[in-house]
Amino acid sequence: MKAFFILLLLLPLCLGDYEIRCKGEDFLMVRNMDLTCRGKTKQACYTRRTGEKGCVRLEYCSKPGWTCCHEDNCNA
Repeated sequence: MKAFFILLLLLPLCLGDYEIRCKGEDFLMVRNMDLTCRGKTKQACYTRRTGEKGCVRLEYCSKPGWTCCHEDNCNA
């Protein structure tokens, strides 16, 4: 029972401060998957030149070949 209460106390720490919903896609198996990304740092939805899609930390948005947007499902 004590473990349950400890988990309840830690739950807010595990949940991220930021949340964004994006579409996920890769070149192998994932096609148009709905992703919910949570974290302590702000994230964006991205699309790469290769067609890959998903969520990424903001520092990647300035790299060549990465196109980022900042609203839910904006990379659909």
